[in-house]
Parts: sequence; structure tokens; C-alpha cells
Amino acid sequence: MLLQGKSITLPRPRKIALKELRVATSNLKPSEIVAKTLFSAISPGTETAAYRGDPPLRPGIAYPRLVGYCNVAEVVQVGKFVKTIRPGDRVLTHQSHRSIFSIQEREVLARIPKKVPSEEAAVTYLYHLGLNALQTIPLKPELPVAVIGLGILGLGAVEQAKNLKLNVSAFSNSQYKLQLAKELGAKKVHLKRKSKKLENLANLVITTSNSWEDWRLALRLVRPRGTISVIGFPGRGLKAPNFNPLDPRFFYYKKISIVPVGVSSIGRTEEEMLSIRKKNCSKILRLMKLKRLNPRRLISGIYDYRDIKLAYEKILSKDSRTITYLLKWPK
Repeated sequence: MLLQGKSITLPRPRKIALKELRVATSNLKPSEIVAKTLFSAISPGTETAAYRGDPPLRPGIAYPRLVGYCNVAEVVQVGKFVKTIRPGDRVLTHQSHRSIFSIQEREVLARIPKKVPSEEAAVTYLYHLGLNALQTIPLKPELPVAVIGLGILGLGAVEQAKNLKLNVSAFSNSQYKLQLAKELGAKKVHLKRKSKKLENLANLVITTSNSWEDWRLALRLVRPRGTISVIGFPGRGLKAPNFNPLDPRFFYYKKISIVPVGVSSIGRTEEEMLSIRKKNCSKILRLMKLKRLNPRRLISGIYDYRDIKLAYEKILSKDSRTITYLLKWPK
């Protein structure tokens, strides 16, 4: 049987195209699965940067390119050697925005528990990035943590820090997002523009922003021998800052550590990194099942997959109440 579908591509900045897909289930390899996407979540920073045409993160040809990596799908067929997944299961994968796909069983990040709605499960990997940022240092109750930037990554980190009983301070220039952070577990919230006198506040500072001003804030907030956990891409698409981003009075004198989230794979194989992602995603899904995470607070709405451009433009509009959107795919 030949399944037909669509994938979303960016031929060039600000140009969305739908590409025809075909998956031949008769040629399924023994360790493969075939699945149909139910929902995919937009990763706001990564995807809108690609849509806008920001400088690429890696060398090589930037366009045409696929977008998206947060996919929830229903399995329709499995190969004869597949042991952990059955038709009808819902799975979380790194597949791009597409309606159908075939992948190896080992590439599945997690099976989704029955009590977790597909819409909520779609943001699991974005929660994982926030959890991964928290995992960059040993954690203990009441450890001071600061989170700069309250998009879905920052808010997800705040909510998980609450579950870990950490003492979280949240920073944003949006009163709406500061209030949401408080409701999700932040002990203190601060307007970034009024935080110039704060210093040495946290053992761990998580920054989700590209802004140089937010980077300077992170340098001030981190305590001596503390860690800055970087989810964003400081300086991407911006002019050179008017200050030294590795100012010795912060970097050298404080002897801080700067850790990139999601790519800190020194000494680890790709299989080991995949294992960490799977473990975290399964943990997050269990917390969703137990209602200890509330992803609906982070989902601003749902668009038909054909309207992804509207979702991107809404995110780029900087509406203070926009966090992220889901795409809904045909059954």
C-alpha cells in the first residue's frame, strides 16, 4: 500500500511550501514503523529564525530546509522485528512537520500514555530542553535558579524547577508572562528592564534568549563558580555588543561555567545522548499524566498545518500572550 501525504518546507526565507510525500508500506524494513502525524508543535525560536532568514547555526546550505522537530503521531504499521511499539500506539518523535513518515524503532523518543492528550504531548521535547538546562549542575532543594526569557522553554523550565523544589526567579519584560511564571512556580519575578542592580542571585542561570542585554544580565546574576545554561543563541542575527560578553570580572573572576543545552555531548556517543532524551521525555510524559505539568498553559492555540505561516507571523509579532502554537494534521 502507498500512503500519500505532505511535508512543510522552507525553499527560502518567508516562503512556505508543501511537498508531496509517499511512504510504501510494502517496502517496510523489519525494524521500521510507519505513522501518521496527529499534532506537531512549533519550536518558536528555532523555526521563526529559519523562517525569517537569520544566520544559520551550522555551516552548509541553509535552504531549502525542513522545519519542526516535535511530532506526535499514531502508528499504522510496524516491521516484523519491532518489539516495543504496536499499530494504534501514539509516539513522540523528532520528525519535521509532515503528515506521514517511516522511521526506525530506535528513533522513537517515547510512547505516549493513554491519559495524556496528543496536543499536550506535542510539547514534550520543548519541556525536555528546559529540564536539560536544569540538569547541567547537581540539584538540591531550594537551590537558587534564575530563568531569563519566558517563552515556552523558559516557562517549561520554571514549571519543572517547581517540581524539583528549586528556588526560582523568573525574568521577562512581559507582565503577562511574569504572572504566568508565578502561577507555574516561580518564587520571585522581575522585569528585566528594572534588574540592572541585581547581582550574584543564582547558582544556575538559564538563558533562553538571543539578546546581548539578556546575556549581560545572566553574567550579573550568576554567582561565583556558578553556571550559565544556554538554551538560546546569544548574538544570533544581532550586531556586535557594546560590552565584552566574556568580561573578565564576570567570566574569569567569578570562574563561571557556560554550558550549551542539548549539544553538551563531550564524552558521550550519539546513542548515549539519544538515551538521555528518551529518559527525559518519558519522565515528562509521566508528569503530564499525573497532572504535575500543565502544558495547556503554554499552548497559545492550534492551527491547521496549511496555516503555519499565520502561526509564524503571530509569533514574530511579539504579542506578549503568545507562547507557541500547534499544527493539526488530517487523520
